[in-house]
Amino acid sequence: MHRIFGDKKQHVIYGLILAIVIIGFTLTGSYQISKIKEDYNSKINNLSVSFDKKLQDKQSQISNLGEEINKTKSQIVEINKEYETQFGELSQKIGDLAVESESFSNIISDVIDATVTVVTNVGQGSGAIISSDGYVVTNYHVIEGASKAGIYTYDGTGYAVKLIGYDAGEDIAVLKMISNNTFNHFEFGDSDSLVAGQKVVALGNPAGLSFTATEGIISSPSRYISGDYYIQTDVTINPGNSGGPLINSLGEIIGIVNFKISNYDELGFAIPSNRVEKIVNQIMD
Repeated sequence: MHRIFGDKKQHVIYGLILAIVIIGFTLTGSYQISKIKEDYNSKINNLSVSFDKKLQDKQSQISNLGEEINKTKSQIVEINKEYETQFGELSQKIGDLAVESESFSNIISDVIDATVTVVTNVGQGSGAIISSDGYVVTNYHVIEGASKAGIYTYDGTGYAVKLIGYDAGEDIAVLKMISNNTFNHFEFGDSDSLVAGQKVVALGNPAGLSFTATEGIISSPSRYISGDYYIQTDVTINPGNSGGPLINSLGEIIGIVNFKISNYDELGFAIPSNRVEKIVNQIMD
């Protein structure tokens, strides 16, 4: 009887020990699992923070790169503008140098036959052919008060003319040679692009000396006189030059010779070509 109870007691003790061991293992396992979870979560958080930081760094680099690209684009635009300006100035200088070395001789020989003498019963002046069918621009005061008029070209041929129209206030008149011939003619240049010191040549019929070329420079591209702007030049201008073309190194009309200051040989003035062209178009329209 005692043995049976003793065996039961041992079984109970063993059972308690086993339970304690199982509980110990369970608690130890739970702690380790919890520890692993904490380590895992910590690593995940660290990785997430590191990833966010790297992402922010990359976004900042991309933003900075975009700013650099925009800055570079702006610099390229400015460089292109500066290049175009310098190239235009260089082209003008090259053209001027080429003309200076030849004293305008080639240019004059190409356009002299587009310059005409305008003769009236009250006087004479000069003019410029501006179309292949014989339209001529001159000063209004060259034909003012005349009842008869004619035009002589460089080769000495005379032509009857028709008055197309005029603007007395601007001192511009347009004539038409009565002929079926095709004529060499001038093109209009851009008077807004003129600069002081630029070489020019006046063509015309000063003092009755047919088809004379006088060379000089632009003293001022835009001189305000009596309510309007004129090109001031030191080109010698004499009676008979009025209405003749003032040309640049390309042989383009950049002004129509208009007047000079009395007793001053180097104070001549021309109507800017942009204004002349506008008035001519209005008259012909």
